[in-house]
Amino acid sequence: MKREASISTWQLFFFLLQTQVGVGILTLPYEVHQAAGKDGWLSILLAGLFIQIGILVIWLLACRFPKKTLADFSPILVGRVLSIIIITVYMLFFFMVASQVLAVFLYITAEWAFPRTPSIVFAVIITALTIYLIQEDVRVIARFHVLMSFLLLGVLMVFLLMWNYLNVYYLLPIGSSGFKVILSGSQQALFALNGIEVLLWLFPFTQAENKKKWQAAAGASLTVTIIYTLLALCAFAYFSAEKLTHVPEPVLYMIKSIRLGIVERLDLIFLSLWAVFSITTFMSYLYIAAMSAAKVVNAKHHKKSVYVLGAFIVPLAVYTGNEEAIKTIGGILGTATTVFLFVIPLFLLLVAIVRRKREGTG
Repeated sequence: MKREASISTWQLFFFLLQTQVGVGILTLPYEVHQAAGKDGWLSILLAGLFIQIGILVIWLLACRFPKKTLADFSPILVGRVLSIIIITVYMLFFFMVASQVLAVFLYITAEWAFPRTPSIVFAVIITALTIYLIQEDVRVIARFHVLMSFLLLGVLMVFLLMWNYLNVYYLLPIGSSGFKVILSGSQQALFALNGIEVLLWLFPFTQAENKKKWQAAAGASLTVTIIYTLLALCAFAYFSAEKLTHVPEPVLYMIKSIRLGIVERLDLIFLSLWAVFSITTFMSYLYIAAMSAAKVVNAKHHKKSVYVLGAFIVPLAVYTGNEEAIKTIGGILGTATTVFLFVIPLFLLLVAIVRRKREGTG
């Protein structure tokens, strides 16, 4: 397979940041509130801690093979047959997450902005733009992610605009839901915070010391955790516990209530920013899925895989772009996240330690 171009530590940071920041910006406060009540923001922090543990496991595994992707070093650890199975299930997981991201995007845009526009129109446009970019090497995609990351400043404006409308008493008493409930809510938050698994593919393409790569991954995840926690705090301090149970997109409803004089629908402006983050997340997952598919079929380049996966993902996202399907598939992927983030990397790390395998040992 053709060797990818290299990226810098900062490009790795923003690549991972944009992979993690996505559709969860709008829906995560509602989802964790459903599971953990007003302590849902603590569930997000706990999920962020779990993600940091997952990063450490992935980093320790990747450090043993710093010049190889998961697809390259897994045959050394578990043999060719089992490695193909592992890469295939990772490919299917990334593909389904990409499909879920696109489905949520289609559903929310139809609900809030374009109810009369057929979903397939947006699905085709977004997928076509994504294919155009991800058929190139990782450096092009990373540069695009860096450029789009400056739009996160728009998310930070939400905290400033909402400051005078918040009632901190809605958050009290902190921790009253109990640890078990908060832990249950962290499972909901884990899927919104996932994306760090792509480090297993990006590690060898990053030109930096191994420690710098860990810092980039940990820093990106910490940044996303802070953003999501602040958004959840704003939502919980703006809506009462009773009201929030009926508001599936609390961030948009908060912003919609703001009046700036010359701007009437500030929520639509924020929706445009959210669309960019959703597309970058979709782009990252489809790119890694295509890379994995190319490895499975032993292709020289991932370009053909991009077109094939793109052709399948459009009808799938359109078909699942409804509330019931999104909830069902989201629950399945949320459970699967634990396997792909923790179980498989930890298993491979233990195999590498027991068998004393490192790059060059064969």
